[in-house]
Amino acid sequence: MSFAPRKLIGMLLAPGLLAGMLAAAPATATYAQDAAAAAAAAAAATDPLLAGADAERGKEVFAKVGVCVSCHGWDGDGTGKNPRSEGAAALLRESTLDAAGFKEIISCGIPGTPMPYHDNQAYKDDRCYGMTADMFEPGQEPHKGKSIKPEDIINLVAYIQTHIQGKPKATYEDCADYFGASAEKACAFMKR
Repeated sequence: MSFAPRKLIGMLLAPGLLAGMLAAAPATATYAQDAAAAAAAAAAATDPLLAGADAERGKEVFAKVGVCVSCHGWDGDGTGKNPRSEGAAALLRESTLDAAGFKEIISCGIPGTPMPYHDNQAYKDDRCYGMTADMFEPGQEPHKGKSIKPEDIINLVAYIQTHIQGKPKATYEDCADYFGASAEKACAFMKR
């Protein structure tokens, strides 16, 4: 799809028009699904890279596929339990990256840091920072993370930008939204 149709779609999904469309949605849709769809549509309206992204799928990628949660924490505060990150991963809530920046870092990692790359073709050609694997000194090679499909990288970026980035400190409601059915146990510490 060319840029012009994406921009047009983004304009059609502007918050005012989207609200009317959501009001007409079937009663079986949950509030969380509607809110996620609205957030993803708003993100797509401001960044064509995210057109068609599925933030709910991105949440699954964050938690289970890429296991981002192990370093960044469920709420993106950088205090995951992975020993590689030592509880000091990037603070996604405070990040100022745009969608393209997130896509590049998720795909290519950050050489010289614990942030792994998730594109299974990274460093086989020069798609990542113009570098190939043979350009790194021994021991300085980027870390390989779990492979994430290109469309899921976009879904992941949509999730980060609509549910984490720029948000204030996580609340019990945020925790309950993330953990769903297991929220009572997983989020009990936030009720104290």
